[in-house]
Amino acid sequence: MIFKRFLKISLALVLGAVFLWLAFRNVRLQEVWRYAQNIQFGWILPFGIAAFSSHVFRAERWRLLIEHDKEELESSTLISGVLVGYLMNIVGPRLGEVSRPMYVAKKEGLSTSKLIGTIVLERIVDVLVMVFLMGVVSVYLIADLALLKQIFGEETINFLTNESSLLTYGWSILFLGLVAFVGYLLVRAILYLGTKFALLQHWIDRARKGLKMFKDGLLSARKVQRWWLFVLYTVLIWFCYTLMTYIPFWMFDMQEVYSLDMLDALVITVISAIGIAIPSPGGLGTYHYFVKQSLLVLFAVPAVTGIAYATITHASMVIFVASITPVVLFIDKLRSTKAGKPVV
Repeated sequence: MIFKRFLKISLALVLGAVFLWLAFRNVRLQEVWRYAQNIQFGWILPFGIAAFSSHVFRAERWRLLIEHDKEELESSTLISGVLVGYLMNIVGPRLGEVSRPMYVAKKEGLSTSKLIGTIVLERIVDVLVMVFLMGVVSVYLIADLALLKQIFGEETINFLTNESSLLTYGWSILFLGLVAFVGYLLVRAILYLGTKFALLQHWIDRARKGLKMFKDGLLSARKVQRWWLFVLYTVLIWFCYTLMTYIPFWMFDMQEVYSLDMLDALVITVISAIGIAIPSPGGLGTYHYFVKQSLLVLFAVPAVTGIAYATITHASMVIFVASITPVVLFIDKLRSTKAGKPVV
């Protein structure tokens, strides 16, 4: 288990390093540094407010998925869980999806497996929203396939659009089906052996219980009472994300020099979300590459400006999460001590 986790983190770091190289190639670091020194750092404060607001809205949206199990949920605990998740994602990809429910489950006496199910449900919702927004953004992109090739790479687009790729898709589906079938046979074999060995049956029963809790968490959407509020929080989360893209435009005077507005910020937000979704630590490298390419290709922002923008915004987010998380954890610890709850 430790080796597998080490391997995942190592591969993520390699992936991040590759995209960092792609982002910074043909760009002189001296120029980036000189450009970054002249930005208006006063906009860091509203950027931090937008970032923190997005975490609060995410925590409150998460509450709607679990409040049917426990109504009295501390906001400080939920926000702390969200921030811990983001902090752990910086350390290693997808670590936050486990650390967030573990933290809240221990503090609130809930099932970790069930909370993990709600996290998966959240991710599904976020992906659906991102697909919808990509449909909106495609108005900018699909009109010219060359733009897609410049942003995502010619080889990638050719592979996805080439007719010969259909054969690759078919083989991929066949392979996944074979893996699923082998997995099914393996599960059946383990269940059979469980009837022969009591110790194995004990672990099977525990796994079944955990899977049931996970399924209940995944299906918690059926128990959401205030769907209008869930949708509102989702809109506010993405609005804050767009603000976190738009506000740094003012740091670099890009709203004036390149006439960038909120709609342009939404385009960059969606494209950068694809980079963040790629499993590199905290979007390291992937975020930089996609932001630089989209600014360069879509809005004719020079590469040095684009990479400076990406570096400053990414660093600001990392520093913000790393600095605010201990503060919120301390507040949550004080509240838990007064309420007599477990202190993590």
